[in-house]
Amino acid sequence: MIKVLLVEDDPVIARIISFYLKQESHYEVVCATTGGEAFSHSREQFDVILLDVLLPDVNGIDLCAKLREWHNCPIIFISALDNSETIVTALEAGGDDFITKPFDNKVLAAHIEANIRRANQIQPDYYNSTLVCEGFSFDRSKSMVIKDDQLIKLSPQEARILALFMNNPNRFFSADEIYKRIWERESYGDTRSVVVHIHNIRKKIGDNDDPRFIKNIWGKGYIFDPTGKKGIQEL
Repeated sequence: MIKVLLVEDDPVIARIISFYLKQESHYEVVCATTGGEAFSHSREQFDVILLDVLLPDVNGIDLCAKLREWHNCPIIFISALDNSETIVTALEAGGDDFITKPFDNKVLAAHIEANIRRANQIQPDYYNSTLVCEGFSFDRSKSMVIKDDQLIKLSPQEARILALFMNNPNRFFSADEIYKRIWERESYGDTRSVVVHIHNIRKKIGDNDDPRFIKNIWGKGYIFDPTGKKGIQEL
């Protein structure tokens, strides 16, 4: 059973989404029309959260950051706002995916199941291990970075991207290749999600101002340097 928290203030849209998902025997839907109502469910366990941006009492992006303190499940934004600034801000707040209204409910269901599959996917070579480099360690099983004795939570997508890098040190990945590996579909040239998630990871590992671990080399792509040295040598 997939348990969904649907945070949507438009009663028609909420009813349509809820009705469609409930027709599938493996969905249970809990609906909330305000941020306050959504946060009242924060202690419950969900497999995925569908979150509108424009809510009557709170900005959905701000709510996402608060929900992230309680939930490690995928958070998918569903919004009529499709400008780059909104999408980038939503992903920076901890969102894993962004779907623009209007959308086909079959597409929504595909996004839900793809995000859950990626979040639950077990990689036997590293899933239950702690990956260590010069400046921090990464507990993949808990999606936690340990840096300076602090535990820093990663979103599911951030965790998958960091695991990809740390398991493939000194290897170049283009943004398009990262998108295909993590989101498991074609990017069609839109790799903003990759850029935003890497920006978030850099902030959490203290690598944002002058990147030493996750470097972006013009014409080659992103590369993870486990030594954290400034600059890069040809590999």
